[in-house]
Amino acid sequence: MNKVHKKVNTRQTINLPDMVDIDTLSYASDDELIRRISYLNADREKAARIGYALEAWETEICYVQRELSIRQDRRNAHEKYIQSLPSDSRGYFDHDSSNLN
Repeated sequence: MNKVHKKVNTRQTINLPDMVDIDTLSYASDDELIRRISYLNADREKAARIGYALEAWETEICYVQRELSIRQDRRNAHEKYIQSLPSDSRGYFDHDSSNLN
Protein backbone atom coordinates (compact mmCIF):
# COMPACT_ATOMS: atom_id res chain seq x y z
CA MET A 1 0.00 0.00 0.00
CA ASN A 2 1.24 3.49 -0.80
CA LYS A 3 2.34 5.84 1.90
CA VAL A 4 0.49 9.12 1.98
CA HIS A 5 2.46 12.32 2.40
CA LYS A 6 0.45 15.23 3.72
CA LYS A 7 1.40 18.87 3.39
CA VAL A 8 0.99 20.94 6.52
CA ASN A 9 -2.01 23.33 6.53
CA THR A 10 -3.83 21.65 3.65
CA ARG A 11 -6.36 18.91 3.24
CA GLN A 12 -5.01 17.71 -0.09
CA THR A 13 -3.02 14.49 -0.10
CA ILE A 14 -1.54 12.40 -2.86
CA ASN A 15 -0.20 8.88 -2.85
CA LEU A 16 3.49 8.41 -3.36
CA PRO A 17 4.28 6.50 -6.56
CA ASP A 18 4.50 2.72 -6.49
CA MET A 19 8.13 1.76 -6.47
CA VAL A 20 8.45 -0.93 -9.13
CA ASP A 21 11.16 -3.55 -8.81
CA ILE A 22 13.87 -3.24 -11.47
CA ASP A 23 13.22 -6.86 -12.51
CA THR A 24 9.58 -5.99 -13.17
CA LEU A 25 10.65 -3.04 -15.31
CA SER A 26 12.89 -5.29 -17.37
CA TYR A 27 9.90 -7.44 -18.38
CA ALA A 28 7.57 -4.53 -19.20
CA SER A 29 7.03 -3.57 -22.83
CA ASP A 30 8.35 -0.29 -24.17
CA ASP A 31 4.78 0.97 -24.41
CA GLU A 32 4.15 0.11 -20.76
CA LEU A 33 7.30 1.96 -19.73
CA ILE A 34 6.39 5.04 -21.76
CA ARG A 35 2.90 5.00 -20.26
CA ARG A 36 4.39 4.68 -16.76
CA ILE A 37 6.60 7.73 -17.32
CA SER A 38 3.58 9.68 -18.53
CA TYR A 39 1.55 8.77 -15.43
CA LEU A 40 4.46 9.50 -13.12
CA ASN A 41 5.03 12.91 -14.72
CA ALA A 42 1.33 13.78 -14.37
CA ASP A 43 1.32 12.74 -10.71
CA ARG A 44 4.58 14.61 -10.14
CA GLU A 45 2.99 17.79 -11.50
CA LYS A 46 0.00 17.36 -9.15
CA ALA A 47 2.35 16.82 -6.23
CA ALA A 48 4.34 19.93 -7.16
CA ARG A 49 1.17 22.04 -7.21
CA ILE A 50 0.30 20.83 -3.73
CA GLY A 51 3.82 21.47 -2.48
CA TYR A 52 5.15 17.96 -1.96
CA ALA A 53 8.77 16.93 -2.07
CA LEU A 54 9.17 15.40 -5.53
CA GLU A 55 12.07 13.03 -4.89
CA ALA A 56 9.96 9.83 -4.93
CA TRP A 57 8.47 10.63 -8.36
CA GLU A 58 11.77 11.80 -9.80
CA THR A 59 13.56 8.66 -8.59
CA GLU A 60 10.94 6.36 -10.10
CA ILE A 61 10.96 8.31 -13.38
CA CYS A 62 14.75 7.94 -13.53
CA TYR A 63 14.51 4.15 -13.09
CA VAL A 64 12.00 3.84 -15.93
CA GLN A 65 13.98 6.20 -18.19
CA ARG A 66 17.13 4.20 -17.45
CA GLU A 67 15.41 0.97 -18.53
CA LEU A 68 14.33 2.61 -21.79
CA SER A 69 17.86 3.94 -22.32
CA ILE A 70 19.39 0.49 -21.77
CA ARG A 71 17.02 -0.97 -24.34
CA GLN A 72 17.84 1.72 -26.89
CA ASP A 73 21.58 1.23 -26.35
CA ARG A 74 21.09 -2.51 -26.84
CA ARG A 75 19.17 -1.93 -30.09
CA ASN A 76 21.86 0.43 -31.34
CA ALA A 77 24.63 -2.04 -30.49
CA HIS A 78 22.76 -4.85 -32.22
CA GLU A 79 22.22 -2.72 -35.33
CA LYS A 80 25.91 -1.79 -35.36
CA TYR A 81 26.81 -5.46 -35.04
CA ILE A 82 24.48 -6.43 -37.90
CA GLN A 83 25.97 -3.70 -40.09
CA SER A 84 29.48 -4.99 -39.34
CA LEU A 85 28.65 -8.45 -40.70
CA PRO A 86 29.55 -9.35 -44.25
CA SER A 87 26.59 -8.59 -46.50
CA ASP A 88 25.99 -12.29 -47.28
CA SER A 89 25.50 -13.01 -43.54
CA ARG A 90 23.03 -10.21 -42.85
CA GLY A 91 20.08 -11.94 -44.50
CA TYR A 92 20.16 -14.62 -41.81
CA PHE A 93 18.97 -12.07 -39.24
CA ASP A 94 16.13 -10.75 -41.41
CA HIS A 95 14.12 -13.99 -41.31
CA ASP A 96 11.21 -14.57 -38.96
CA SER A 97 12.36 -17.17 -36.45
CA SER A 98 9.08 -17.31 -34.51
CA ASN A 99 8.41 -20.83 -35.80
CA LEU A 100 11.70 -22.26 -34.50
CA ASN A 101 11.48 -24.70 -31.60
